[in-house]
Amino acid sequence: MNHKQIKFLRRVYLIFTIFLGVLAPIYCWYLLPGFNPTEAPLSDFGVSEPTWLLWNSTLILLAVGIFLNAYTSMRYYFKKRRFRYPLKVLLIISSFSLFFTATIPMDFDLYHKIPAFLFFSSYNLFVFLFGLFRSLKYVRRGVFSIFVGLSMLCSLLLLLPFNSYGVFEIVYFALILTWNIYFLFTRLKEEGVKSDKKGLLKFF
Repeated sequence: MNHKQIKFLRRVYLIFTIFLGVLAPIYCWYLLPGFNPTEAPLSDFGVSEPTWLLWNSTLILLAVGIFLNAYTSMRYYFKKRRFRYPLKVLLIISSFSLFFTATIPMDFDLYHKIPAFLFFSSYNLFVFLFGLFRSLKYVRRGVFSIFVGLSMLCSLLLLLPFNSYGVFEIVYFALILTWNIYFLFTRLKEEGVKSDKKGLLKFF
C-alpha cells in the first residue's frame, strides 16, 4: 500500500469517525429516552444494556480518529520540533486517556475518572497550545484554536448549575468535533487547491 492509498484511507476514516461522533450520541439518547444529561453523565451510555457496545466502540474509534487528525494537522502546520514535541506528548496522553475511558466502565469509579480527567485536561491544553504556537508568528491563524481551547476551559462552569457531568460533556465533545472538523476540511481544501486531480478526488 503506497502513501496516497494510506492518505486516502485515513481521510475516509476521519470523515467516518466525525459523522459517527455526531450521530452515535443522538442514537444512544434515542435508545435511552429516559436519559437526562442534567442528572446523569454520558458515561451512562457505556454501562446501559442497549447502548454500551455502540458508545464504547464510538469512543475507541474517536480516540484513534482525533489522534490521526490532530497529529496530521500538527505535522502540517508545525515544522519546528520545539513546537511539535509538547503537542505530541499532550496528544498521546489525551488519546490513550480517551481509549481507557471507553474500555474502563464508570462502575469502576476512580479507575474510570482518572483517564477521563486526563483526557479532558490534556486535550484542552493541546488545542489551546496549538493555537498559541500558531499565533506566535501569525496572530490570526491561532485565534480559532485559542478560542476553542478557552471555550473548553469555560465549559467547566457548566458543572456548577447541574448535578452531573452530562451537559458539560456534551458541550466539550461538541467543541472537540468542531475543532477537528475545521482543521480536517481546512487541510483538505488547502491540499486540494494544489492537487492536479479533478472533482472530489482532489480533496483526498
